Amino acid sequence: MSLWESYKTSIFLCHQALKCDADFAIISAQNPAGNTEHPYLNLRRDKELQACLNLQRLPYRSVIGSAPDLSFQEKSWIVLCDKSIALQLAQQFQQNAIYWVEQGELFLVPVLMPQHEESLGAFSERLVLLPD
Repeated sequence: MSLWESYKTSIFLCHQALKCDADFAIISAQNPAGNTEHPYLNLRRDKELQACLNLQRLPYRSVIGSAPDLSFQEKSWIVLCDKSIALQLAQQFQQNAIYWVEQGELFLVPVLMPQHEESLGAFSERLVLLPD
C-alpha cells in the first residue's frame, strides 16, 4: 500500500471528546517526508512543533494518528487555525500531508506529495476516545 493510501485509512486516538464546532487541522512533526525516524528525533521534532504552536498562540490538543490495527502510531496535534497556517506549519516540518476538518468532514490534504485533496468522510467516525 502506498503512503497516500495508508494515510487515507488513519484513525485518531484522543483522551478527550472534542466539543468544538470550529474547523481545525491535524498536524504532525514526526517522520518527515514519510521517513521513519528514531523515537528520540521524533520526540524532539514534536516538542519543536509544540513550541511553534505556543509561539503563535494557536490553540491545540494532543492526538495520535494511527493505522486502524494500531500497528503504526504517530503523535500529532489538533490545531485550531486557518488552513493556510496549517499548510505552512506542515511545510516547515516537512510533512507529506495534513488532515483538515471542516464542518465535521475530514480531508486529506497533500503538502509535499503530488496528490489531490480528498474527502475521507465524517471525522467523528475516525475518532477513537481512549480511557483516561
